[in-house]
Amino acid sequence: MSAPKFLLAQATPYRQQIAAISALTVLEAGFMLAIPWLAGQVLGGVLAGGGSPGLSLSLSVGLLVAVLLATTGLTIATATISAATSGRILADLRTTIHAHVQHLPIAFHDRSRGGDLLALTTYEVSNLSDFLASTMARAPSMLLTAAGSVVLLFLIDPMLALVIPLLLPVFTVLARLVGRRLRKLGERSRWAQGELFSVAEQQLDMLGATRAFAVEQVQERHFGEIVETSRQLQFRHARLDALLGPVVSLLAALAAVAILLLAGTATGQQHSAADLFAFLLYAALLTRPVGALASMYGHYQWTSGTLARLQVVLAAPVEPGLLATGAVPQAIGAIRFEQVSFAYPGRDPVLRQFSLAIEPGQIVALTGDNGAGKSTAINLLLRFYDPDAGRIMLDGQDIATLQVQQLRRQFGVVPQRALLFAGSVRDNIAFGSPDAAEEQIAAAARLAQAHDFITALPQGYATQIGDEGVRLSGGQRQRIALARALLADPPILIFDEATSMFDLEAESAFVDACQTALKGRTVIIVTHRPASLALADRIVRIADGTASEG
Repeated sequence: MSAPKFLLAQATPYRQQIAAISALTVLEAGFMLAIPWLAGQVLGGVLAGGGSPGLSLSLSVGLLVAVLLATTGLTIATATISAATSGRILADLRTTIHAHVQHLPIAFHDRSRGGDLLALTTYEVSNLSDFLASTMARAPSMLLTAAGSVVLLFLIDPMLALVIPLLLPVFTVLARLVGRRLRKLGERSRWAQGELFSVAEQQLDMLGATRAFAVEQVQERHFGEIVETSRQLQFRHARLDALLGPVVSLLAALAAVAILLLAGTATGQQHSAADLFAFLLYAALLTRPVGALASMYGHYQWTSGTLARLQVVLAAPVEPGLLATGAVPQAIGAIRFEQVSFAYPGRDPVLRQFSLAIEPGQIVALTGDNGAGKSTAINLLLRFYDPDAGRIMLDGQDIATLQVQQLRRQFGVVPQRALLFAGSVRDNIAFGSPDAAEEQIAAAARLAQAHDFITALPQGYATQIGDEGVRLSGGQRQRIALARALLADPPILIFDEATSMFDLEAESAFVDACQTALKGRTVIIVTHRPASLALADRIVRIADGTASEG
């Protein structure tokens, strides 16, 4: 879809609001076109000593004041509706993008910078919403004002007004030259904004390592360089944007001055004071929409890059499993990998005709060297990725035919990194089950052997744990993660290197805490730690992409 069509598609849900803004601005433009003529009538009346061939002085003044008041009221109403519409568009765009990004495949995120998506959702769509609700909605009024001014200039003196069309090629060439430059600057600026978000997020994540290696100044210098690049690009854009409209307006104004110098001499036509004054005001009025239309073109060029990026993101297909219709009843827990092969893009295969059968209620440990494919097998089971060949069965059903969200609700995952967020203990446990009652949350915590240490915290379950649970110990974080997994009462539990950061004593304590929680469930433990291996009924070793007992 071309950028203009995509832009119109984005504007369609707000067509009534944009139409209202356009109608108000068109009405405002109509009043604006009346002002020069009425002002000319007032001047003619003053010079004629209170009377003129046109309207009486008192009537002219009254009408001029009324039109000025109406124009002011319309300007205020337009600005208010534009602000409300822009805010609504911005909120809806952010919600739409965020919801879509949440459902994109993990592979999409693997090849995308998180900072690019953050920049698109925040900085870039705000420019787009302003363009839709303000700039684009005002286009009809600007066109009407420009066309009306030209027509009225021709009515006053056709010969003088003929100079105006001669300037159109100059305006067009200037707008295209500057607009092309604005488009390139927009692309570079968007890249810099994405880099800024990415580096800021990365440096916050790496804060502990930064302190440990005492490289604060290096990090500050790196971030400062990116900030400076972004600033320079923003300034160059602002400078060009500030140049386009005023320069076009200046050319129009100079043309108006030249026309006025010719008035009454080059054409040989005699004009009344009212006509000359109206001609001057119409010529001056023409500079406003001409400059605004030039700036509008520049704004569109700047926005077109955002449109292209937004189109790419929204056109990216969601996870195939979201569209599947296969219902997933409560699983029994029978899992089977059948001749599964998989390779990450641009890399050698991780799994090669991988086959593994797990019986319901069985505890199976997956072990092997780093990079052997243990976590890859889990990612395929959860449908974060799909196999290149073979299939994975759950209770005799191919998981590729199942609705992916229902499928994932059959699993409780305790990862190596607990994935906690800045909130209360209660909120973190209830993350996957937001409607859970207090009693259910406490029961899950007891099952995970977390209730005692939680109640000992300053505010108990309401205690704020900081980003990534920084105020808790490693063992406490893992027990919170286990309680979260157990709260949904899944038939299948997965421990993906959940004890890799523990010392032997802490690991033994965590394993002991899990004993009760594992009963009656199918469990997959990805580990090479002896204490965790002791939980397993079977140990499966993965090497060279295949599985062997062992």
